[in-house]
Amino acid sequence: MEQIQKIRRELHQIPELDHQLPKTIAYIKQFLDGMHCKIFQPIPSAVCAYFDFNQLSTVAYRSDMDALAIQERNTISYCSTHGGQMHACGHDAHMAILLSFAKYLNQCKCAKHNVLLLFQPAEETTGGAKEIVETELFSQYRVAALFGIHVKPGIKKGKVASKSGYMMAKSAEITVAIKGKATHIAQHSKGRDALWSACCFIQRLYDISNAYPNKDHLVKFGFCQSGQVCNALSDHTILKGSLRVFTNNDFCFFRQRMMSLGEQLQKENGCEFTIHLSEGYPALSNDAYLFEQARSLLSDMIVLSKPDLLSEDFAYYGKAVKSLFFYLGIGDVPSLHSDHFDFDDSCLSEGVSIYRKLLDVDI
Repeated sequence: MEQIQKIRRELHQIPELDHQLPKTIAYIKQFLDGMHCKIFQPIPSAVCAYFDFNQLSTVAYRSDMDALAIQERNTISYCSTHGGQMHACGHDAHMAILLSFAKYLNQCKCAKHNVLLLFQPAEETTGGAKEIVETELFSQYRVAALFGIHVKPGIKKGKVASKSGYMMAKSAEITVAIKGKATHIAQHSKGRDALWSACCFIQRLYDISNAYPNKDHLVKFGFCQSGQVCNALSDHTILKGSLRVFTNNDFCFFRQRMMSLGEQLQKENGCEFTIHLSEGYPALSNDAYLFEQARSLLSDMIVLSKPDLLSEDFAYYGKAVKSLFFYLGIGDVPSLHSDHFDFDDSCLSEGVSIYRKLLDVDI
């Protein structure tokens, strides 16, 4: 427990962003140095450790490495030393679990499978998992299953939770650009009100969302920029929001309805609509067979009753290999992405225990 806390707190002090992870990568490679494993980098900003137990199949375990562009507000002794950067999503914890697991593997004389430990970049930005999948890594090392853990506020400390099938949502960023015509509000009939068009767009889209029979979705806007002054109609509006769904049918439905709404409002008031949805991360779906295997090995695992509207780039791995994702409870603490995020890291030893038990999975 002392070791895993030490690792997590040292990593917490050196958060780095996206693919720019020199100190983090150096820390991981130095920790692994001298262990009975092959250390390599499938892409420049990732690190892998391969423990060869002379088996036909390999089980992989993943940790993300990147932090968030957040100024930490905690006053803890191990506070971030990098201004404007913070491990506010628990990736320092995930690395600590995997490095402690590596130390356990280094002491093993035999195992049921070979083991590949994967430390990836850019989970918070461009989806580093996708870049890993695009390499030959999984086929080259005969990876038959992959596991991942994410610390989770709101679940009892030290408890593991998961579910079969869809666990986390597909995410897509929505950008709506509306072009109108400015005029003094006293002569509003001569203009085209881009702000009013934006309000109509949001209200009608929310009405569609509320009436949609599949309630496992979310469409919301959090950003609006419009106009120049208070006494003139706005000639432009930018809306930015997010769509979260679990199936491609749901994604296509909402994308089509947004396009139709834009066309309809353009006819009604003359404002021009340009609507773009990013590809986003796919929905994270856990393999049913792996889930049942884990359920038998982790007797006290909490089975989640419904999927989460959060998203995770771990979902890309499920497109390439059987995979299973878990939440590790850290209790009643500040939310992820909070500038006060912190937790009792003594519970991280349970993460290592989970990974040890999963070595016995049948694949």
